[in-house]
Amino acid sequence: MNDENMSPAIINNEFDYSNILPTLEAVSYLVQYCDQMNKQLNKLIEEDEEQNKRFKQEYKEYQYKHVYGQKLEVYIREQTYNNITCSDYDTFMAAVKDGNLNNVSSLQIDLCLDYDSGKGNELTRHENSFTIIFKPYEIKFARKSNFNDSNMNQIEDQINAILKQFPVANCIFCDKGKE
Repeated sequence: MNDENMSPAIINNEFDYSNILPTLEAVSYLVQYCDQMNKQLNKLIEEDEEQNKRFKQEYKEYQYKHVYGQKLEVYIREQTYNNITCSDYDTFMAAVKDGNLNNVSSLQIDLCLDYDSGKGNELTRHENSFTIIFKPYEIKFARKSNFNDSNMNQIEDQINAILKQFPVANCIFCDKGKE
């Protein structure tokens, strides 16, 4: 990730995938991708912290500084109104193996890739949230960002590409035709 290709902006994109079939395999692959992106940002944050260790606060320069809220969470709402929260791909797959994705009422993936950048105490917050909601006949993907960042644009494009690979079934409740 590199911050040369970014500028302040308001990005609030929403995509409707209500005619896709969220199979266990396809959703698992999507969760795995989101987990990889979260881990990649964590690695960049750790590398940045390591490079800045030797400097006093006023001389530190961050491209990626950790902020509270940066996370991956997968919310599984079962038909019995039990809620399960998974914080990475491994815990999600444990929930799958335990049979917790056999009959759900909804599933939501929240990928928050927020971070700070800048020098010393003059840090700028970069907000990047990606939310995918799976409900019967209502499947949405939304991205909200406060910078036009080419790396975050790539993540949005990749999530859209993954969702477009899901099986499609047009029905009387949702017919999007051929796209």
